[in-house]
Amino acid sequence: MKKNQKFRLPFRGLLTFVVAVVLLMIGGVIGQHLPKASHETVTEATISARLAEIGELSTEKYTYTGLYKLTQGEIPLITQKGFSMVYTANFKAGIKVKDVQVKVDQSKVTVTLPAAKILSAAIDPSSIKFYDQKAALFNWSQKEDVTKAEKAALKRAQAVAIKAGILTSAQKSAKKLVKQLLKGQLGNRQLVVLQE
Repeated sequence: MKKNQKFRLPFRGLLTFVVAVVLLMIGGVIGQHLPKASHETVTEATISARLAEIGELSTEKYTYTGLYKLTQGEIPLITQKGFSMVYTANFKAGIKVKDVQVKVDQSKVTVTLPAAKILSAAIDPSSIKFYDQKAALFNWSQKEDVTKAEKAALKRAQAVAIKAGILTSAQKSAKKLVKQLLKGQLGNRQLVVLQE
């Protein structure tokens, strides 16, 4: 019996050693796959730099198709000319990230967003169609008329886009995106996003 006991003791010791090594290896593998705590210091500069990488936060698009009528002059065929123009205008609205203000204290990070604005507005040249063209004998300046019509049509379309709520939607979307961008980057601080 003493021979069996001697055989069991080294076997148990070896088995315990192997189990301990396997458990350490499993713990190491699991530890490598766990998310690491960020040791980056949260300052106004680091948050501003993270936001500045975006440059411009265009959060809403709006497309408007409209009809613009131009009539000039009073005497038909002599001085009166005009046309109707159908066009499609495209708008993008959002915020300029360089205007974002960041304030960091011990318990919270306050991000103040600027008011949303129209970032781009353009009439798609391929969408322009002319109808009801009337030429005048003494009032003949087609290129100038088209340029004036495009500017006036774009101004009118932008007013429609703003009335439809493109800026309000852009402001809400910008706030939501900034929250998502900074989520998990602030340590234990609370994120407060304000709007001008």
